[in-house]
Amino acid sequence: MRDMIKILVILFLIISLFFLPQKTEDKEWIVNREVVARKPFVIKEPVDSTPIEKVQNRIDIPTTTSDWWKYPDVIYETTKSGNDLLVLVNKQYKLPSTYAPSDLVRASNSGIRRGENYYLRNILIPDLTNMVNDAKSSGIDLSIVSGYRSYQTQVSTYNYWLTKNNNNVDYVDTFSARPGHSQHQLGTAIDFSSSEIGDRLGDTFAYTNASKWLIENAYKYGFVLSFPKGYESITGYKYESWHYRYIGKANSTEMINSGMILENYLRTK
Repeated sequence: MRDMIKILVILFLIISLFFLPQKTEDKEWIVNREVVARKPFVIKEPVDSTPIEKVQNRIDIPTTTSDWWKYPDVIYETTKSGNDLLVLVNKQYKLPSTYAPSDLVRASNSGIRRGENYYLRNILIPDLTNMVNDAKSSGIDLSIVSGYRSYQTQVSTYNYWLTKNNNNVDYVDTFSARPGHSQHQLGTAIDFSSSEIGDRLGDTFAYTNASKWLIENAYKYGFVLSFPKGYESITGYKYESWHYRYIGKANSTEMINSGMILENYLRTK
């Protein structure tokens, strides 16, 4: 009987040893399978996706190009204060993100329609008032559809247009300025419209009586067209019949008499 028990114990041990390697392999396979399953969940380094960084990262564009809408690969801060009426703000020179005019007032102080919705520098209000009144006396209606825009507002504006155009940077750069590069941050740029086109903003303004009147008279009040037709390769923006910038009556008269467009005139200053 005892011999029988010994034999059974020996057989049990032999059988256990036979199955042990197989169970070890199964266990290792399960561990490996779990490791493989977890690989997609490995934590990666975080990526900065703030709006300002997205815009800044797009500034690196070659300077040696015939594409007039391109930004140069070297960007400088403006050489004059933003308060200077003759400060050059373009695709090469940008305003500091901290700059904001200290004398902003409601555009409605000039009597221009829709002015309660926008701010402008107080320095231009007297001349704008005279221009609006003289235009009205000539049967011309003027309204404002954009005035001062802060740096942060321009971040949102630029990114809005990118979203609307499938992130086509080249296309958006033809008509929308990147933060710091917009004249609207100065508080002296105005986008005009008229009741003739339902106070809309766009290319149709060029065909209005209001646009024709501004072309002939705006400089008398210190306002000049920023992005004239046919000068895209110089200004970096497509023709905007509605966008005027105030530089003061003496300066605007000198500019018109010189035959230069605003971009070239400011470069001489």
